[in-house]
Amino acid sequence: MLSALAELVAEVTSLSLLRAVLDPVRLAVLGASATGPVDITELSVTLNVPRGDIARAVGDLRSSGLLRPDGSLDTEALRTVARSLPDGSGGKGEPVEGPWTEEEAQMLGRFFAEGRLVEIPSTAKKRRLVVEKIALEFEPGRRYSEREVNLAIQLIHDDYASVRRYMIDEGFMDRADGAYWRTGGRYTFPDSTDQSDERDRLPIATERSGVVLRPYEWGMIDELIEAANDERIPVYMGEQFSTPYTRQAAESWLEIATGSLPPLQYAIYVDDTFAGGVGAFLFKAENTGVAEIGWWLNPQFWGKGITTTAVQAFIDEMFEHRGLERLWAPVMEPNVASARVAEKAGMLLEGIAPSMYVKDGVRMDGVHFGLTRNQWADR
Repeated sequence: MLSALAELVAEVTSLSLLRAVLDPVRLAVLGASATGPVDITELSVTLNVPRGDIARAVGDLRSSGLLRPDGSLDTEALRTVARSLPDGSGGKGEPVEGPWTEEEAQMLGRFFAEGRLVEIPSTAKKRRLVVEKIALEFEPGRRYSEREVNLAIQLIHDDYASVRRYMIDEGFMDRADGAYWRTGGRYTFPDSTDQSDERDRLPIATERSGVVLRPYEWGMIDELIEAANDERIPVYMGEQFSTPYTRQAAESWLEIATGSLPPLQYAIYVDDTFAGGVGAFLFKAENTGVAEIGWWLNPQFWGKGITTTAVQAFIDEMFEHRGLERLWAPVMEPNVASARVAEKAGMLLEGIAPSMYVKDGVRMDGVHFGLTRNQWADR
């Protein structure tokens, strides 16, 4: 079946051809297309491959431009692919560009040549760096099928199964119910230097009249103490939220809340009255681009949908203007009100963490909500 493709093989190396088609089914479909338009049903019988797999391969090859709409081979497109791919003749030992230190770039250069991994390191430290580089090929927040993961890795290294396993073992990727997603690796924030101080200090409007989010200022300290000084607020919060809420506690908080620009912590105002707060804490290192968000509200404003309104506006700000890729909201299991806020604000339940917290000597589960940039955009 592949005989009609023999002349092309002289121009396209076997490695380049494999890179272009990526798996045996695609290769077989490409070979059949060299003799004329592909008949999916006939090819399924001939190859003893499910018809759906053949149809997907045909669709992939059409999308890549290697097959014409009628299912025949586009030979010029195949030649173009071959000319665009590296020949593997050099490049090893050159520093690898990316978000690496000089030492890391040099180390990666020992294992990569022209974008291909030529050797999996035997030492754990070097292997982790190599695996992280491969993990950066996957978009944070996106779900991938196992087939998509395998095909992406095959472009870099033939032993896709080992690389995929290393990515999971090292915490760069996770999987569940047949889906894979990136959970680690470095992330470079979009350049925000064009944001002026004036904009950074502006309130965030919400969809509800009279409810706004204002960056914390030291002049709010008395309002903060008054709003936060209620024993019902910290029932399901960390110990850093004290009762009574002292001036010392307020000063400690304002040092944190005013310490970042653009701000990550906002006071919730309702009709010019300090009512509560919403904010985020950024993760670092391999979890860069991810933030934990939290909120609180004075009880006199409970039950009016104010927290949900504030959290929705804050989420929009974080994704639209701060370049974040994922937000995470852990909630103590008895805190039904906060769980409802998370759901109404568009966050998705991601799991239950048994015995996650201890509060006043009582052990309780954690309920975890999350939202990625892609999920937010779809919403």
